[in-house]
Amino acid sequence: MTRVAWIVLFGGLAGAKLHAEVLKHAPPGISYHVPKGILPTYSSKVVSVNHHVHQLRPVSTRHGFAMNLNSKSAASVLGIHQRHAGGFGYENITTTSAYGTQYAIEATWDGHPLSLLIDTGSSDTWAVSKDFHCIDYTGQFLPQSSCGFGEAYPDAFQYGRTDPPTHMFIQYGDGEIVTGPMGFSDITIGNITVKKQQVCLANTTYWFGNNYTSGLLGLAFPSLTNAYYGDSGTDHDYGSQVQYSPLFTSMVSQGLVDPLFSIAIDRNASSGMISFGGIAPAVGADFSRSATLDMIITNIIGVPATAFQYSFYTVIPDGWYFDSTMNTKKYPYIVDSGTTLNYLPPSLADAINAAFTPPAVYMWMYGAYFTSCDAIAPQVAVVLDGEKFYINPVDLIYRTMVDPLTGLCMTAIASGGSGPYILGDVFMQNALVVFDVGEAKMRFIPRPHY
Repeated sequence: MTRVAWIVLFGGLAGAKLHAEVLKHAPPGISYHVPKGILPTYSSKVVSVNHHVHQLRPVSTRHGFAMNLNSKSAASVLGIHQRHAGGFGYENITTTSAYGTQYAIEATWDGHPLSLLIDTGSSDTWAVSKDFHCIDYTGQFLPQSSCGFGEAYPDAFQYGRTDPPTHMFIQYGDGEIVTGPMGFSDITIGNITVKKQQVCLANTTYWFGNNYTSGLLGLAFPSLTNAYYGDSGTDHDYGSQVQYSPLFTSMVSQGLVDPLFSIAIDRNASSGMISFGGIAPAVGADFSRSATLDMIITNIIGVPATAFQYSFYTVIPDGWYFDSTMNTKKYPYIVDSGTTLNYLPPSLADAINAAFTPPAVYMWMYGAYFTSCDAIAPQVAVVLDGEKFYINPVDLIYRTMVDPLTGLCMTAIASGGSGPYILGDVFMQNALVVFDVGEAKMRFIPRPHY
């Protein structure tokens, strides 16, 4: 069994000043905060590869540019946000460029098998009920099949409704809406069963499904749960909101797992895995090297077309290395498995794309850069905690993403405008990512060759 000892270096006052300086210039409608760990002494423990490992199934499909938009990806949420709140960089994000693979996990809900989307940007766990109403954006009723769910949950809550009654209401990045009553059920993932977990059975949805998954499993913090007092799905202002323990927090509080989870995404979005309470046994991981950074939370707030608050796990890299050049300008970067490309500051994205042979050119209609499909990619690495995390050249050119007019292929480095910026699948395919909520740290292990 591989064991990894984490060495945590605390920056003290200097680190706090650095964070404050980097985070103080947030774009409109964006806020940052550094969360407190739920077990602040946890980092002294030795973390090992564990047996709570679960396969993630990719559920998006790609046919040239006809790829499903992942409305819960950081790129999609920021695109909607910037179209309402100002800023620039993601406003050109469309169904052709904000593509991203969604990942599903197999779960058992009170004994009924269901497939649920994994989402690190929200906290609620919900499944669609058998008698749900599918609606369009105007609220008009549609056939249930129009919402594109897999099998619906056929029963009621095993342990009944919450007391007093509560309901969930959440609105995602592109306006998708889910609401329904909340109650308590046993949720099992692999060999982990969370008893009497508060969940939602959605009875009204405006949803763009994949005809496979039946709901969603959120992995963000308790502060982002979307429960409100009352039976009605119409009363969901801040005054009626009530926080509760989401699924992963309950796993920890019930003593089922240690307070961290890790995600490994394989190349070409072919598969992935998530490990609760330990390190996923990812192929090609170089356990001799690692990086540890403070976990920062990016909040997308105050925009009607997004949730009341949508949040992403975020870090501040040391900089970028490319073509024998080191750029040490520091910015917050969201770590998001639902976004395909890496989104960087405009001047840095320009410089890296210019280092391709031949140089990549920006195509406004896609919001992305394109180069010859047989181009030579430069050496590119993001520097985390002093370690260079190289991106395999294979991942820097999407040879299946071809512009039909020019025959050029899309690169994996895009401009994120005013930010915040994103480390997407192209980064996560080259690293094992550990979300250590116990210590409020993000930890990374390189895996560029597999």
